[in-house]
Amino acid sequence: MHHVGAENYQLSNNLSNSLISEQILEQLNLAVVLVDRELKVLFANQQAASVFGHTRKKLLNQTLLRLPIKHTFPENLFSQLWESQQSFADHEVEWTFIDGRHISSEVNADLVMLNNEPACLLQIRDNDNLKKLNTENAHKHHISASRHLIRGLAHEIKNPLGGIRGAAQLLSRSLDSDELREYTQMIIDQSDRLKELVDRLLGPNTPPKRSLTNIHGILERVVSLVQIELNANTKITKDYDPSLPEILVDEGQIEQAVLNILQNAVYAASHANEGSAGSVVVRTRFEGNKVLHGSSYKKVLKISIIDNGTGIAESIKSTLFYPMITDKPEGNGLGLSISQRLIDQHKGVIEVDSWPGHTEFSIYLPIQEMERHA
Repeated sequence: MHHVGAENYQLSNNLSNSLISEQILEQLNLAVVLVDRELKVLFANQQAASVFGHTRKKLLNQTLLRLPIKHTFPENLFSQLWESQQSFADHEVEWTFIDGRHISSEVNADLVMLNNEPACLLQIRDNDNLKKLNTENAHKHHISASRHLIRGLAHEIKNPLGGIRGAAQLLSRSLDSDELREYTQMIIDQSDRLKELVDRLLGPNTPPKRSLTNIHGILERVVSLVQIELNANTKITKDYDPSLPEILVDEGQIEQAVLNILQNAVYAASHANEGSAGSVVVRTRFEGNKVLHGSSYKKVLKISIIDNGTGIAESIKSTLFYPMITDKPEGNGLGLSISQRLIDQHKGVIEVDSWPGHTEFSIYLPIQEMERHA
């Protein structure tokens, strides 16, 4: 009886350990995939299903490297894994999927034995979140420093500018010659132009005046404004989630923030390639479990603006939200800087993901924060 009890205890203990191991695998923020020599999937945890865009059941027996439409996975290293049992790792594997997702990941591959047969255990860690967090923190620091510098410089320009304009007006009144008045008027006009630029550099200095608003009403107004000057070769598609509730925001500020980004997207799409159709998508969705400004939110509102232009130039990617940074010949580089400041005032963030043929700006606004203000 004691021997049977011990066997039952051992079996129960093994099952318990197996269940615990599976639960741990499911809770990892790490994709774990087991493949055979033909790279057929034998096991995948839930995070792997999310990465590859399929259910766990559908992943089984699929050939792993046929799941993405493009990848930079080091396939040649599999032979050394099977033949010499040599593990390998790659810290920058790119995956592009049919649904438009583009992922950069770290991959580790190890040989394991399964029922006396060799298999490959792959651990795939999404680099994008870590990169975004590090980039966001670095950008916040640099942008804050540049804003302080520019605001100080703008104030230094604005003070004497008023004096120059006032002196030109006084001088104009004492002149008899219309020709000379043209020169004083030129001074006044250029002073006004510089004042307008300085005011834009200083940016919004009033807190948001929030009211309950339908986000789609704001987006409809912005799209209507942009479509007035839209060329025939570029199309804006709206993809809204009708279940989104009214939110507590400053309509004017959110409208301005979205307008600046949408205008850039339309410009990029319409100037992408001669003869090809320009496409811009304006999308709204809920998104769960997002960290904004160091606070975690269970639910946030996401506005995506996606264009099929040539992508953001590498030379300005790291400084994109800095004031006076632009790759448009006629641009002044203030639009994105102002948009970010307006979204910051709503405790939201703007993220951007870009490669040739795809640029996506994502505006995240914290639903819970808005509800607390109600």
